[in-house]
Amino acid sequence: MIAPLLNEHLEPVARRYRRLQLWRALAICWALAGLLGIALGAGGLDYRIAVPLVGLIGLGGALWLGFACLSAKADPHWLALQIEQQHPELKTVLLAALEQKPDANGQFGFLQQRVIAEAIVHGRNLGWTDAFPTRKLALAHGAHLAAFAFFVVALMGLRTNSIGVAAQRAAAKAVLDSVSVTPGDAQIERGNSLVVLAKFEGKLPPGATLVLGVGTNVTRTIALTKALDDPVFGGTVPEVNEDFNYRVEFAGQRTKEFSVKVFEHPKLERADAQVAFPAYTQLPEKTIEDTRRISAVEGSTLGYTLQLNKPVKSARLVPRKKDGGEPIALAVDDAKPFATLANFPLVASQTYHLELVDADGRSNKVSAQFIFDALRNRVPELKLLSPRGDQRVSALQEIQFEAEAWDDFGLRAYGIAWSLGGAEPTLLQLGEGVPAKEKRQFSHLLRLEELGAAPDQLVAWFVWADDIGPDGELRRNATDMYFAEVRPFEEIFRQGDGGEGEESQQQRNQQGNQQQQMGKLAELQKQIINATWKLRRQQGTALPVTKSTLPMKPGTKTVDLFQ
Repeated sequence: MIAPLLNEHLEPVARRYRRLQLWRALAICWALAGLLGIALGAGGLDYRIAVPLVGLIGLGGALWLGFACLSAKADPHWLALQIEQQHPELKTVLLAALEQKPDANGQFGFLQQRVIAEAIVHGRNLGWTDAFPTRKLALAHGAHLAAFAFFVVALMGLRTNSIGVAAQRAAAKAVLDSVSVTPGDAQIERGNSLVVLAKFEGKLPPGATLVLGVGTNVTRTIALTKALDDPVFGGTVPEVNEDFNYRVEFAGQRTKEFSVKVFEHPKLERADAQVAFPAYTQLPEKTIEDTRRISAVEGSTLGYTLQLNKPVKSARLVPRKKDGGEPIALAVDDAKPFATLANFPLVASQTYHLELVDADGRSNKVSAQFIFDALRNRVPELKLLSPRGDQRVSALQEIQFEAEAWDDFGLRAYGIAWSLGGAEPTLLQLGEGVPAKEKRQFSHLLRLEELGAAPDQLVAWFVWADDIGPDGELRRNATDMYFAEVRPFEEIFRQGDGGEGEESQQQRNQQGNQQQQMGKLAELQKQIINATWKLRRQQGTALPVTKSTLPMKPGTKTVDLFQ
């Protein structure tokens, strides 16, 4: 609590300080309002909006600052410091007087009263208002008046400036509106050139320049040339590989900035294939780098990793129309430039075209062609080298068989088969385990006497071989069927004699007729057996494969597969 008499002497100093602060604050307020008016005028704001706005801001700011400054309370201790700086003879008496505190009854002690009285006497004799000299007040008030005058002038000039700037902008806009720039904002494929044309209406400028860049960050300038008498200036950016902005500058003017965005059509960069062959081929998985044609045995599994120039939204392999079939969808990643095909079964030869679509709906301009060539798993190839063709043999004769077998993925077993008198054939295994694409020759001696062949019977034979078919199961193939006709032990050929009687002649004629009938019967039997054999081979039932034939070793007993 400050002594009342001491507070009365400090109050004039506080009022003088508040007045000084008020002039300073108003000076700043009017100056800022004036600057705002100048800025709005330069910006071309309509004066009918700018003048009331600036006036309202200036007046409102002045009122608020006036109220704030006049109602503010100064700190007595701070005022005491200012007074003692102006009157060093006080020797901190005023500060000491402010520090005095009354007792519980609100009374000051004798010494406290002496200190307070000494400070009051000094203030009464000399006055403390000179802590804020009149010179400072005058300067603050002068600054306030100057700022207010600046504010008034700014308001008065706001209308003129606003109209002038608006007129300049309208003129500049009219000039710019007379220029049409082609293509303006554009999208262009990477690597293509960009032709820019600036067409002027009315008076032509002496020249025009194409400026690439944003604002003052100019990366390249290209002088535009005029084409004959046309009011058109043109130029070319030879190769565009990245996004950029451009504008046209002429006669101290410039058009607005246009943007050019670069895009790419999706395309295939590389195609790596993985082929997993069927187990029966005993071939390891194979990776083929950068290929678009795959040849593999039917039943293989294909995989493809396609490297693209950009991420795509969808990718698929579309078959040719003449081939038919459904498109194959590929797996894609929106963030990575890859497309993959996994575990595609190769069952038939087919030609596909790659179809890519990116996030913007653009498709590939060049369609890459993929050829999947399904190689047929060939049946074993057999050749009967000896004997050649049908034979006439005796019941005691021996027939030497020689043959050759080959398979693209290896033979599991091979041998010879025969049939006596139209019975089901008996198969003999002569070998097994032939490597892929290896020709294997084999032979066998067949003794007709051991078979119990009788005259006029037919002995049929053929060569057979086993491999693994596309379904992974054993498959058997056989040659055509050949025949040996067992002739009688003695064939009587008598020469006709002119002296023979009529009875002998009749006997010879009768025997000839019988032999002719037997020949026809044998030929008919051959035809029936051959027809049945061919039909069963076509149906796949001629030689069913059973496990009983596979483990046999050369020279073992014969096995009848149809018992």
